[in-house]
Amino acid sequence: MLKAKLLLILLTSLLLTQCHSQDKKTTPELKAYTYKNDKRTVYGLDVTIPGPYEAYMNDVLIERENETGMHNTLISINQAILKSGTYSFRIIVYPEPEDAAKGGIDPKTLFFLKVGLSKYDKIPVGEGAMPDTYEYIKSYPIEKIDKRVPYYEVKGEFTVELPYEMEGWSKGQDLRKMDKQILQQKVVAYYQKLWDILNDGDGEKWGALTQQRRQETIIFNYSDEKYVNNIFSEEAASIKERKNRMAPLEDYTMKIYGNGKLVTLERIHHTKEMNGKTIDAYGESPLIRNGKTKGVAFYSVKLYLPKESDELVIIRK
Repeated sequence: MLKAKLLLILLTSLLLTQCHSQDKKTTPELKAYTYKNDKRTVYGLDVTIPGPYEAYMNDVLIERENETGMHNTLISINQAILKSGTYSFRIIVYPEPEDAAKGGIDPKTLFFLKVGLSKYDKIPVGEGAMPDTYEYIKSYPIEKIDKRVPYYEVKGEFTVELPYEMEGWSKGQDLRKMDKQILQQKVVAYYQKLWDILNDGDGEKWGALTQQRRQETIIFNYSDEKYVNNIFSEEAASIKERKNRMAPLEDYTMKIYGNGKLVTLERIHHTKEMNGKTIDAYGESPLIRNGKTKGVAFYSVKLYLPKESDELVIIRK
């Protein structure tokens, strides 16, 4: 009888240990990538833009700026480039509030607008360019206008040579062919799942769902996998520490990008402040975490639906 009791206790202990092991969430570590050569080329749209704007690469939104004033920046485009080839871009410039009230962008404003393509070789660790590698490749023409317009577009093409090739969303389904209402229900349900994960402080589960995005980020950003793994560990810990701070999932619309292969939710309305801090949330993700004292953090995701699959996957921010 004593042996039977001891055996029962041992089996129970083993089962509890096994269940605990199964319940423990683990996120696979990211893997190193073997590039085709030693080049670590970063391409960017080299711009001076007088006002709010949106920038697209092959129909993928890569940057939105709601702030007014003059913007001089290099918009990195590697995130939207899956392999070497020819690509198209589009920049939409919007009027300042005072110009919008007068009917749109003043023709004189376009004297300040400049759009070009540049590239450089990235430093081995961190962000920045290797010495003497920055190259301004070409400028794109800015056509004159003779009257105010509600917005102004600059379009162009260019060819790039990269040391990597990614699958990305290339094998995704064309979401434009789906019933819009059914697709939106599916996307909103996925966002609600993400909201619950973030609000519960489950950083490990968040990491598992963003695994493919992080793996490709290592590739196009030429990042060290150990460094990115450490960043994820810090992010997971941050999510855990900041549980129960998610703002309501609201004020959004569904947007389809990437020629039908990417989908996301974006905030609809402009805001002057959020949680005590000056922030314009227009176009941002509706996944919003409130700061402890003030301010917010946005969790942006772009999703795709792999062929022969019914499960959405996070592929970009």
